Amino acid sequence: MKNRLYRSPRQRGQALVEMVVTGLFFLVPLFLALVALGKFIDVQHTTTMGARYAAWERTVWYEPGGTFDDINAPNHKTPTQIHAEVAARIFNDRSRNASVIANTDKNATTFVNGIDPMWHDNAHVAYMRRFDQAGTAITKGPLKTNVAGEALGFIGAVPLMKGVTGSPVPPVPHDTLATATVSLRDIARDSQAYQRLWPRASVWVDEWRGLNFTATGSILSNTWGANGSGSTARFVSLSVPTAQGLGTVVGGAVNYALKPWDLKLPEAEFGKVAPDVVPGDRLR
Repeated sequence: MKNRLYRSPRQRGQALVEMVVTGLFFLVPLFLALVALGKFIDVQHTTTMGARYAAWERTVWYEPGGTFDDINAPNHKTPTQIHAEVAARIFNDRSRNASVIANTDKNATTFVNGIDPMWHDNAHVAYMRRFDQAGTAITKGPLKTNVAGEALGFIGAVPLMKGVTGSPVPPVPHDTLATATVSLRDIARDSQAYQRLWPRASVWVDEWRGLNFTATGSILSNTWGANGSGSTARFVSLSVPTAQGLGTVVGGAVNYALKPWDLKLPEAEFGKVAPDVVPGDRLR
């Protein structure tokens, strides 16, 4: 019985060597891979947040040009400026104070607020070293089923009476779907640690060239205006004929028609545009 349970020193030494070899070639790389996987998941999550941010900014800020340029002039942002803000505010070092967010972020051409501390390998090599590794593509247009656009197109196709100029189509915007795609390329390509973890280049496996991440966000909004109630009223009035100085005329004509019957339309304000605003006492 004693002979069966007895193990020679050579056997115990062999078990120790096997454990060390297993740890070096399997457990340690597995541990490092799990840490890297968690970091890459955070990169994908942040890319998604960047796409949502860019889509929201396109609904709030207007691109220069277009029918309503004079109304929206104070609230212009180009796609390049929104991309710069994504890089400065979303991919930034979140361990820093929130005051790093500034109006000048829209003009950034570098990662002015640093890179998220998590986006480094174990040797503290940054995942992104160049500003052009991040990209943002933004579009704003109508839906595939564009009921408003088709209705306006039908009105515009109606022939005008002879001698009448202009267009009967009210300037109603129907390009209310904002879509933003944020992409990151060659993430952690310069990391020697990940190069060692990646299998050797072969017929089936290419050499380590980093990872690419992409996320798309969309927002459909036709009621949001960032220029305040005054600009919203001007915006809406362009689509209300009686708000273009005809309200008084129409009201006077109606009351004149009712005069023989000694009637008067009570408190009628033709063409009045009054956007809903949050009362001041609710903002305290």
